[in-house]
Amino acid sequence: MLIANVSPRTAGKTTDSGLMAHALLAAEHPYEVEGYDADHSAQFWDWAQKAKFPFPVHRQPLARFYRTMEKPTGRRYVGIVDCGHTENHPDIADAVLRVADLVIVHMAPTSADFERIVNPPDATPLFEVIERSESHRPDQNPPETWVLLNRCATNARSVKHYREEMDEEGYNVFTATIPRSEVLAQAVGFPVSDAAVRPFATLVTEMEKRGILPT
Repeated sequence: MLIANVSPRTAGKTTDSGLMAHALLAAEHPYEVEGYDADHSAQFWDWAQKAKFPFPVHRQPLARFYRTMEKPTGRRYVGIVDCGHTENHPDIADAVLRVADLVIVHMAPTSADFERIVNPPDATPLFEVIERSESHRPDQNPPETWVLLNRCATNARSVKHYREEMDEEGYNVFTATIPRSEVLAQAVGFPVSDAAVRPFATLVTEMEKRGILPT
């Protein structure tokens, strides 16, 4: 399957992409993992080179992503796409969404991230970006979409508030959240530690229980 990690702007999706991929490798029944950097910043790809990731990360920040990537069909294969920001690179986002099996929207529980996703002043709302992909997909349906709340302060009321807000906007929202943490904030560019992977192990477990990941 192919998971597209998306956000309007900086929302930790590159960090999440790298750590989620490592959590999939470290699962009780490990997955085959491959990364795709579809962001012009090339940060996911660069991190993989510097930290010698145990899986390949391909650079593909292309509006023809759906044509250039070969989607593997292995039973427990998971491709992780760090997608270009939808505000700045809608052509890349559109190309990735044409072939994604699952979309994970990354956001902090803040008014700024909520507005960028739901009611941006000068961009297409993310829900509409995802919905418009349906006409280019074989089944004529948009990809399944879930929200991952990250940079969450412990016991903050904002987490519950924005979970409810995104639910009202029609999004599925994971129960698992990613905490605000110096370990996570400084992860990019360095080898991945067990402490950095731990919150994403909880996410992987939830995805398995929900039947989102391949069995």
